[in-house]
Amino acid sequence: MICGVILAGGFGTRLWPLSDSRTPKQFLKLFSDKSMIVETSMRILPFVPLKKQYVLTGKAYSRLVEEQFDGMINLMIEPMAKNTGPCILWAAMKMQKEYGNNAVMVVLPSDHVINDEENFIKALAVAEKKAKEGCIVTFGILPDRPETGFGYIEIDGGDYRANETVSRIVAFHEKPQSEAAQAYVESGRFLWNSGMFVFSADVIIKEFALHCKEVYDCLHGIDPDDEQLVKRAFECAPSISIDYAVMEHTKLGCCIPSDFGWNDVGSYLSLHAVHQKDPDGNVIVGDVIAKDTKSSYINGKKRIVCIGLEDIVIVEGEDTILVAKKEAASAVGDIAKNN
Repeated sequence: MICGVILAGGFGTRLWPLSDSRTPKQFLKLFSDKSMIVETSMRILPFVPLKKQYVLTGKAYSRLVEEQFDGMINLMIEPMAKNTGPCILWAAMKMQKEYGNNAVMVVLPSDHVINDEENFIKALAVAEKKAKEGCIVTFGILPDRPETGFGYIEIDGGDYRANETVSRIVAFHEKPQSEAAQAYVESGRFLWNSGMFVFSADVIIKEFALHCKEVYDCLHGIDPDDEQLVKRAFECAPSISIDYAVMEHTKLGCCIPSDFGWNDVGSYLSLHAVHQKDPDGNVIVGDVIAKDTKSSYINGKKRIVCIGLEDIVIVEGEDTILVAKKEAASAVGDIAKNN
């Protein structure tokens, strides 16, 4: 038995004002005529039918989820945001109740891009097999540059085949400075942390009990369908990520070195990188006239005229216009949190 858990509670502040608190980036149609959350759901359909997919989100976005899926997907509404640790444990308890201890969970953020879905499915098949053997599996992305915006997974090295073999996890590393990121890439032993996981419900619940009792004790024994009990459990639980709660401590973790065109689209720099570009390296969305303009991301509803620009981001939101150097645009996240 395999089921899908799609995490859709984030705001996407670094893509403000394109993404805002009313319509976060997972609900935007950034790469096709489908939103990112719908693309995430469709990506796992070869493994997980829609009736066994669950979206975890906050109450503020529940209506958007219902609209995106015409009410055809299961919805789990978090009573409050407490990072990924408590919500994943809650989801595991729900999957255990619905499908039994051996239910295999595919846990995915709702706002990532995967361009090579054939190789993603190949890696997912490997992950499912390892999860059935009792492993907690994550996907480490083969880096193509010294990226300082991602966390890294250090593996034990040796020969591996991307999307096919499984490596032992040595350690997780926070987002590095540029010099360390360069050393990581050159070593060949450091992979980008994708934040995607595959494990059985029973195994992850036991690992929470072993490594993160402050979350486990709050949720243990409750009916995952009882809204009041879930609310009290979340009020009790600390805000903590699945990485800090379990992955950095478990002895069951393993990693599939992966190469399937992944990007978390966490900034305008990465949004520009993954989009198709015109001959001048521009990504243009909307009614835009770009003269002598290069390597820029321009997205607007009204007509935008650009002359003599390079490496610029111009984005028209509902009530805000952003103009920034591309490399500096990630700083917009700090502004978005206060607007």
